[in-house]
This record gives sequence, structure tokens and C-alpha cells, in this order.
Amino acid sequence: MATVRLPSLRRPRTFYDVFGVAMIAIVTMAVVLAIWHGTLVRREMVVLLALVALWAAWAVGQILDRAANDRRLQ
Repeated sequence: MATVRLPSLRRPRTFYDVFGVAMIAIVTMAVVLAIWHGTLVRREMVVLLALVALWAAWAVGQILDRAANDRRLQ
């Protein structure tokens, strides 16, 4: 039986962490925007999208740094 690991926010290790967080954010935004249509909600979703994009850039940097350090140790 395969174990499923939830995406890690603090220590992203793989592409699947970044992809998982992005998909969770997109689904959350889609549900919220389907329920509420106000301008304030749309602005909040833009802020959430910006935060997820910044986190994704940071996470990719962390993953690449970890991979580079692992290669140097070999």
C-alpha cells in the first residue's frame, strides 16, 4: 500500500509539493469565487494568488538549492 504525503509548506522537497499547494489554492479560489461575486472577494483572491506565486518561487528556489547541495556532497 502506497503512502500519500501531504504537500509541505515549510520544507518543499519536490515538484509535487509546489504543484499540490498551487492546486489547493486554485480549487479554493474557484469555490470562493463561485459562491461570492463581490469586488472585495476578487481582490482577496488576487492577494492570495500573489502570495501563492511568491511562495512557489521561494519553494522552487529551495528545491533547487537542496538538489545542488546534494550533488556537491556526492
